[in-house]
Parts: sequence; C-alpha cells; structure tokens
Amino acid sequence: MKDAIRNTKYFIGRFLRPHFGLLAAVFLAGIIAAASSGLGIPVIVKFVFPVVFHSAGDDVPELLRLCPSLAAWEHGTLLLVCCALLPLIFLLRGVALWTNAVLVNLLGLRILETLRTEVFDRVQELPIAFLEQRRKGDIISRIVADTQNVQAILSTVANDLIKQPVTALCSMAAFIWLLIMSGQGILFVLNLVFIGLALWPIMVFGKRISAKAQRAQESLGELNTTLQQNLETQREVRAYSLEKREVAEFRADSERYCTQYNKLVKYQKAIIPLLETVTALALSILLVRGRMAGMEFTDFIAIAGSLFFCFDGLKRAGLAFNRFNEAQGGIRRLAEILQAPNTIPDPAEPKRFPQPLRGDIDFRHVTFAYDDGPAVLHDINVHIPAGQIVGLVGPSGAGKTTFAGLIPRFYEATQGAVLVDGLDVREVTQHHLREHIALVGQQALLFSGTIAENIALGKPGATAEQIAAAADAAAVSKFLDSQSEGIDTMLGQGGSGLSGGQRQRVAIARAFVKDAPVLILDEATASLDAESEREIQEELDKLARGRTTLIVAHRFSTLRNADRILVFESGRIIGDGSHEELYAACPLYKELYDRQGV
Repeated sequence: MKDAIRNTKYFIGRFLRPHFGLLAAVFLAGIIAAASSGLGIPVIVKFVFPVVFHSAGDDVPELLRLCPSLAAWEHGTLLLVCCALLPLIFLLRGVALWTNAVLVNLLGLRILETLRTEVFDRVQELPIAFLEQRRKGDIISRIVADTQNVQAILSTVANDLIKQPVTALCSMAAFIWLLIMSGQGILFVLNLVFIGLALWPIMVFGKRISAKAQRAQESLGELNTTLQQNLETQREVRAYSLEKREVAEFRADSERYCTQYNKLVKYQKAIIPLLETVTALALSILLVRGRMAGMEFTDFIAIAGSLFFCFDGLKRAGLAFNRFNEAQGGIRRLAEILQAPNTIPDPAEPKRFPQPLRGDIDFRHVTFAYDDGPAVLHDINVHIPAGQIVGLVGPSGAGKTTFAGLIPRFYEATQGAVLVDGLDVREVTQHHLREHIALVGQQALLFSGTIAENIALGKPGATAEQIAAAADAAAVSKFLDSQSEGIDTMLGQGGSGLSGGQRQRVAIARAFVKDAPVLILDEATASLDAESEREIQEELDKLARGRTTLIVAHRFSTLRNADRILVFESGRIIGDGSHEELYAACPLYKELYDRQGV
C-alpha cells in the first residue's frame, strides 16, 4: 500500500504538475457541472416548479414567500422567467460537461505523450543488462498498454475523483437543507447508514481490483512476448512445422489474459448493482416516510432528486476509484522502468580522452557478475596495445562477448577497472567513450530508411562523399546496381530487401564511415555461408588495419590476421599468445582448432 501511494505521488507530481493550468480548468468545468447537477436541479424542482404549477386557491409558493417582490410581477412574465431557468441550468451543465470532456481529452493526450516518451527515453538510458533480463514483448506492453492505462488515471480518473465527489457533496447539501425545511431531519440520519453501505464495496473491492489488474497486465505482457517471438522466428516456425504449437501457445496465453481480465471486470462491474440497490433502498424509505408524514409531491421530488444525485455521484466516484486501483498495476510496472537505478551512470565531472585517441586498452583485476549472480569474468588482467588485432576464442558462455562489452560500458565491471589510453572508462561519458568505438555484430541490424542513411548512422552529418567512400571500402557498391534506387533504395524494418551478406556489408560500411580507433567484431561472420564469409572477411581485414581490434570468434578462419589470441574458459583467460604458441601450449585451444579442421 505504501509503495502504491509513493508511486502515485511520483506519477502525479511528475506528469500532472507540468499541466497544472489545464488541470485547474478541468476541475473548474467539472465543479460547475457537478454543482448544476447536484444542487441546481433539486432547487429548481423545490422552488420553481410550485410557482409554475400554482393554481388559484393554493398556498403561496415558498419562492414567493421568500422573495415577496416576485409576487408583484405579472403572472406571464414570472411564468416565462421560471420556465427559462430549467433550460438555463441544463445549458450551463451541458456547456460545463462539454468543456470538461474536451479539456480532459487534451490533458490525457499531453500526459500520454509525455509519459510514453519518458518511459521510452528511460529505456535508452538503462543498462543493456537491465533490458536483457526482461522480455521485449513485456517492455513493449509497458510502453504501449501500461502508459495508456496510467494516462486514463492521471486525466479522466483524476477529474472524476474531483467532479463526482463535488456532485455528491452538493447533492448532500441540498438533501440536508430540503429535509430540514420539510421537517424530516430524521431521514438524514437514516441515509447516513446507506451512504456507509455505498462506500463499503468501493473500499473493499478496490484492493482486489488493484491485484487483479496487475495480473491482467502481466498476462498481456506475456501475450505480447509470444506474438513478438513468433513474428521474429517465422522461418524457423515454418521450417520445423511449429505452426500448431505456436497457435496453441498463443491461444493459451490469450485465454490466460482473458481469464485474468474477466476476473477484473467482475469486481469492476459488481459495484454498480450494489450501489444501485442501496440507492433504491434509500429512495424507498424516503417514499414511505414522506408519504406517512404527508410530504408534498414537489418536496418529495426535490428531496428524492438530491438523494439520487448524491448516490449517483458516489457510484461514479466509486467507479473512478476502482479505475484508479486498476491502474495501480500499470503504475507499478512503469515505475520499475522510470525509477530503476541506472547502474552505469555518467560521471558528475567527466573527463575527455586526449586527442587523437590511440586505442590502448587495459583490464586491471576485472571481475564481472550480473546482479547477484555468479561471476562471469574472474580477475582479468590484460594489456592490449594500440593498433593490435586480438582474437577472443573459447566455448560458448566462456565470457568473450562480456569481456568485449565492458570496453564500451555495455556492462560495468563489478571489481577492477577498464582503461582506454590510461583513462578509466567510468571517468568519461558513455557518449564520448562510444564515439571512439565501432561495433559490427553477428546480426547486422539495419533501420527503416535508405542504404545511405543506414551507413551514415556511423557518423551523423557524414557527407555524401564519405558515405560513398565507406560503401566502396565495404564492397556495398558491388550490389547497388541491383537495387532500384541504388544507395538511396529504401529498406524495410531490419533491412528487409537485402540478403544477409549485403546487410553485413552495410553494417561494415557504417563502421568504416565512423573511422573509430577501437573496433569490436562480435562474431561478425558467424551467420554467413562460407562464400559470403570469405568475401566479408576481406572487408573486415581492411577495416581492422591500424585499429585496436577485438574479434570475438567461433570460426578460427576469421582470426587469420590476428596478432594475438586470448583463450577464455569459465570466465578466465587460460591462454594468451599467437596461434603457434597456443596450439603448442594450450590444450583447449588445440582441441577447439582441431575440431573445426581449419
């Protein structure tokens, strides 16, 4: 409960406070609508209707007794004014409700835009390890679905939690006043019991709705994960005839979500019949008591109307409160991202590398573990001179990719330090550090846009000449003639429209145009066939020349130009030397090399 209150305060302060002026206008329009409903209509029934329906011989209407000057008005004029009051009240109420609805929608859109953008921005800042520990589909669900839920709470619900209680309070004030004037004050005491009965389900159901809403959101995240995974693996699904299995898994996730959401709806909707039953009981007692006391019909209608608006306001406030509890699950899930500690922060007073950067790298007693898990790297001590090409080999899970990922601070050393040109990488900003590092991974992930735009990502602001030179160096130019628009050909998501080898060449061209002194090749040819690998390897050899290069490799053929090879096993470096030295002295290296039959 304390976490829910803290998270709600955080979200209100962060996303509602910047729109305080608009929020105030929403509240003002809501209060006018509430007052015209809860107070205006019962007063019209009580005081104006008796004047309209007054006949000769009847008692003088109460409005004329309270305002004797009105009795001097001409009957037609008085009747016209009285009849005009009712449409004026409804016109005021209608304009206020319309204004309130339009402003609430505008407020909601602004909050949604700010909230969704901030969550997405936060995802860009958090360490890669944070994202690797979570499923992509669940993160997408948080950014899209959870932000929508929270937006509803911070706009519509916040408005209803003001407007509806004001309606109830205004109606209660009119109810008490009318009862006192009619001499039926005992009915107020009786209705306090019913008000308590109306508040009980709101409070009891609220906690259950919060828990069930979170389960429903988590189920939706699982459903999104299954869907995304299926779309990303369509070739494998069809190649291994997994369609029925995928459909069954998706159906199971969908049914799980529907079950959880149905449980949520049961509690959401239960409050309506309960409150309507309480309202009917209160009105029935009012009818019986009023008839026994000889209450006039207009008095009864006015009192009953005020009581109805009071309970209707409570009902709508209860629904808003339940929606508030429903959004608590989304608030908690978004808070996990927005309030997650950035374990790889930039320094308060960053330093800068001396220019030009040489690319000298030192690992000094480096140990690394993911969160509280076992160490992945153990007390690594390595010096890599500037310009050296170093191969990293070893079994899967030995720590090669993690070792390379510590240099651009994709991960943070648990102990020890990583230095570039004698400067601890934690002493410079991540942006400044990564400006000097180029990365070519196993999967050449391209973005929607032209081939030229994808190459230019390596160096924002690159000229057309620089892009063309990088395309030539990476042999991208070889396949441009087959593209409809040459280098300006539009690519689909992930670079669709190009083969694997062509995408890899574009990724290499991106590294060429960046011209960074440090280069990391993380199994850059592992997903290619032998012919494509041979062709790509030539471009990679050109790219590595004159740069400090780390080559993470399973294929020993990619290490033919390595000056030095580091052999990893269980997070430790057990071999360091040339191919000949390691083949003679390191059994694991010899075994791995012979197994491939290079």
